[in-house]
Amino acid sequence: MRKILFLTLLALIVSVQSFCSAATIESACFNGNDKIVYPVVHTGDEAIDQKINAKIKEELMSFIKGLHYAAQYDNRKVLDARTNYEVACNGAGNTVILSLLISKSQYFEGAAHPASYLHALNFNMSSGNRMGLDYLTDVGSGVSVEEIKGRLENKLREKAQREKLYLFPEALPLKNLPEYFYWDENLHVHFIFQQYEVAPYAMGIIDVDIDA
Repeated sequence: MRKILFLTLLALIVSVQSFCSAATIESACFNGNDKIVYPVVHTGDEAIDQKINAKIKEELMSFIKGLHYAAQYDNRKVLDARTNYEVACNGAGNTVILSLLISKSQYFEGAAHPASYLHALNFNMSSGNRMGLDYLTDVGSGVSVEEIKGRLENKLREKAQREKLYLFPEALPLKNLPEYFYWDENLHVHFIFQQYEVAPYAMGIIDVDIDA
């Protein structure tokens, strides 16, 4: 089956004249806390670096502010909190795509278990702009949201059957696409289902490659 989402991107990504090579990614710790780790991106263009790293910091600060709010206003003692990241795509296939996965975990006193999240940040390295769902639906010949949703539903069913994952009875058909998606090093598009989004906590975060 053809990789429809890759083909819609090809026209934009390969033709970018100001393409920069793969970015250099460094790890940093927030205020010296080695549990709160985040990426710092260097593309060779200071203005682009500032745009990308500002969005990364915004993502990080949202997590930290949430912890402070829970502790101060909800009287919830934080037993553990941590973040980390993974580089999913860094200019793969001569593209401008930078996809970063930001993992977050928080554990409050009295909770049965930690709450974990996996967020994706996609950037165009030639501009520093975030790449959202419109890059799948508007670029090239384009594909509709409904077409993407149908493909994702099929791949989620296949994954659940293959890996013996229990899905909530109401999980399918999907009402909406997940908030986060990313490209991997093979330029496959993945969608991320958070814990409890379509399955119980024990199933974990579910990553679906719709181009597999």
